[in-house]
Amino acid sequence: MNTGRYVLGSLVCFIFFLAFEWVVHSLILGGWYQQRMDLLRPEDQMAAFTFWMVLGFLILAFGFCYVFLKGYERKGIGEGFRYGLYVWFAFALSHVLINYAVFPWPGAWVLAWIIGALVMMVIGGIIFAAIYKPKSA
Repeated sequence: MNTGRYVLGSLVCFIFFLAFEWVVHSLILGGWYQQRMDLLRPEDQMAAFTFWMVLGFLILAFGFCYVFLKGYERKGIGEGFRYGLYVWFAFALSHVLINYAVFPWPGAWVLAWIIGALVMMVIGGIIFAAIYKPKSA
């Protein structure tokens, strides 16, 4: 494993995941959430939990990238694309569907989260594959 590229790729994915989620949940879906605050923590409590969210994204990024390395085949960004699809299918899609069964979330939220997670995981896989690839001789 190239530790330097792993750490760099993980940090770039972490920043991408945070930024992507902020765009999706604050800018795109923020109005939906304002209409159904009864399903969310009060805004003052959300701020108190920011640390845990950031920590979660940090763990996600480093874990996401580490697991990629366990099956790394040196096939370029196509490998990253496929990996993102696999992670989305195995973890993100299943997680959202399981939570939909437990929490009273509107179906439109769930569909948006499914699509957003797909885009985020695929782009994250591409980003990491592009950063981790061996330097050309």
